Amino acid sequence: MTPQFGFIKLTDAFTTGSSIMPQKKNPDAAELVRAKVGRLLGSFTQLTVVMKGLPLAYSKDMQEDKVPTFEAFDALELSLAAMAGMIADLEPVAARMAQAAGAGFSTATDLADWLVRTLDMPFRDAHHVTGAAVKRAEILGCDLADLPLSELQALSQGITAEVYDVLTPRASAGSRKSYGGTSPEQVRAQIARWKEMLK
Repeated sequence: MTPQFGFIKLTDAFTTGSSIMPQKKNPDAAELVRAKVGRLLGSFTQLTVVMKGLPLAYSKDMQEDKVPTFEAFDALELSLAAMAGMIADLEPVAARMAQAAGAGFSTATDLADWLVRTLDMPFRDAHHVTGAAVKRAEILGCDLADLPLSELQALSQGITAEVYDVLTPRASAGSRKSYGGTSPEQVRAQIARWKEMLK
């Protein structure tokens, strides 16, 4: 939500104003849940210390396990409700996310992979060509996808216009099709899997 990122928006239902900056929205639910982790870890530590010294069966020590157990349960129940509400409330800012996904030459590995796959170039050489392409793009003040074909061909003559098909964040994410990968099909499969598991 910060101006530096701006990836999501939350309504006033899950935010409050800053005590000093009237324009600021503080994500209260997330901040409070972050703090509740301390209570949960404290309860866990208390329980493990109580239980560690027990012999085989019930001992009077175990009358001390109720308070941390119930405190942890209450904190967890509240945290889950708060986060579920906040997630339902948030609105992604797709344009900002897409801009960030393409920053920092994020498709450089895709270029190297393309050189290996298409030109049968050894990865060591592909790594070198890709590094030179990134350096040239930095000098010209552009991204890899905006680097003129002539610039790429000056680094390796076999490069063709088809290379641009792999130089977008969307193409990069879509190319990872193995189990748990970032392709839309894999992401949808994982969403369906977890929805089924969490029923």
